[in-house]
Amino acid sequence: MGQVIKMPKIERIKAEISFHEKMFFAALAMVMALVGWAAEHYLTISFWILLLCASGFFCSLAFALWSYKQIKRLLEDLENE
Repeated sequence: MGQVIKMPKIERIKAEISFHEKMFFAALAMVMALVGWAAEHYLTISFWILLLCASGFFCSLAFALWSYKQIKRLLEDLENE
């Protein structure tokens, strides 16, 4: 069987930070896109579609905040290594 190569802890933390940064910026882009779309179409769409847009906005915002907290935690872990 093949040998299992373990990734050093610092490299794993760096990889996780990189992943969470990408997800954070994707969530921010989603928030901005939803705000822009809603601002342009709020008079011509139904209430339910606007409600779905608002829920998507809040979910994306919550995910962005969670990603930010993960990045802060990982940076503290990296600093303590």
